[in-house]
Amino acid sequence: MKDPIAIGLFGFAVPLFIIGAMFHGMIPMAGMGTLLALAFGFGAAAMYVSGSMTYQMPNSYIATVFFTYGSFFLSFAIAALTGGLEATMKGAPELMAVWFWLMALITLIFFLASLRANIGLVLLFGLLCCAFVLMALGNGNLGSLLFMVVAAIGFYLAAVHVINPAMGKSILPVGSLAKKA
Repeated sequence: MKDPIAIGLFGFAVPLFIIGAMFHGMIPMAGMGTLLALAFGFGAAAMYVSGSMTYQMPNSYIATVFFTYGSFFLSFAIAALTGGLEATMKGAPELMAVWFWLMALITLIFFLASLRANIGLVLLFGLLCCAFVLMALGNGNLGSLLFMVVAAIGFYLAAVHVINPAMGKSILPVGSLAKKA
């Protein structure tokens, strides 16, 4: 079976970077329509397709990751599309904080599982957990910067899944943490 992981990682990295840039103020909120398209069409769709394909492989960990963050992007897009995101940010920021705390908890679980995978995933989930905690605590400035850093790590990991197989050897390292047989 072909490796669908790069599809999911690109679907993760693109909307996460844009979300981070918007929360950080680098991209005006007027660009929300494009973010919605990316979150729906690229984030959620790519991650659901990749999750479905990785679920067919003996890799329920990665499938669960893709379905979870695909659902995050889908929920984010629906909330923004319906006006709920803006209303919640203004009128009920505690709800946003709870959402970010829950995402931090889920991400912590993925981080713990990544300790047996590779350094790339450890960095991705460790920093993403920190970003969600910062967002939950109201530090959107630093949290949004971490979203962009995590997106860059996601791009790198996607490149690993594209370039290494194409070259037939490991060009881009990830630092395996798997137990040696």
